[in-house]
Amino acid sequence: MKSNLIHFLLVIFISTYAISSEIPAYSAKYNFKSEEISISGVREFYKTENGHEMKFKASNLFANLFFLSKFGIKNNEVISDSYEIKIRPKFLDRDQYLNFDYETMEVRSEGINKWVASLKDKLVYDPLNVQIMIRTKVKQGLKSFKINIVDMEEGGSKSYEFNVVGLEECMFNGQTLQCVILERTRSNSDRKVTYYLAEELEHMFIKIIDASPERTNTLTLLEVLSLG
Repeated sequence: MKSNLIHFLLVIFISTYAISSEIPAYSAKYNFKSEEISISGVREFYKTENGHEMKFKASNLFANLFFLSKFGIKNNEVISDSYEIKIRPKFLDRDQYLNFDYETMEVRSEGINKWVASLKDKLVYDPLNVQIMIRTKVKQGLKSFKINIVDMEEGGSKSYEFNVVGLEECMFNGQTLQCVILERTRSNSDRKVTYYLAEELEHMFIKIIDASPERTNTLTLLEVLSLG
C-alpha cells in the first residue's frame, strides 16, 4: 500500500508546468439544454485556502441543480478530493457524493449510487474538474491525449480519448473567436462529445455537444462574468 502511494505521488510531481498559471479563475453563465429540460446557471472556478473548487449552480421553475468539485493542483495535475451533486426537488433522488482517499487508494460514493472502487495508482477526474485538465492540455498544444473519468453510476473509471479535429470560427456576443474543436470518444461506444474552446478566452468552453443514439445534450456559454 505504501509503495502504491509513493508511485502515485511521483506521477503527480514529474510534470513541469504550473496549472494555476495556465487556467485562470473565472465565472460564467451557461445554458444546459436536453430533450427534457433547459436550464441556465453559473459555473465558477476559484482558489480556496485548502486548494481549488469548481461549482455549477442552476435553477428554473421546476428544479435547482448544484454541483461542487474540490481538488488540489500540483505541477499541472488535478488531484481530485471530493465531488458533490444536489438536485431539488428531492423526489428526483439524484444526490451523490464522492470522496477520493489517497491513503487507501480508493474512491467511495454515497447517495443514489453506493460503491467503493480502487484508484489503481492512476489519476481519476470527476465531471467538473476534468474540464480544467482538458483546457490545460489543449492550451499546451496537445493534439491527442487520454483521460480517466470516474464512472458515477457503476464505480471505477473509464478511459476516454481526446483528439483535436480542427479550428473553427465561433460567434460569441457579436464577436468572432477562434475555437479549437476537440472530440471525446471511447472504445465500443457510440457516444461522442464535441468541445469548442475559444483561444481568446483562455480556452474557455463556448459550447459542448454530448451526442449519443439515445439523446443529445448541449451546454452553451451565455456570458463571461469574470476571467482572471
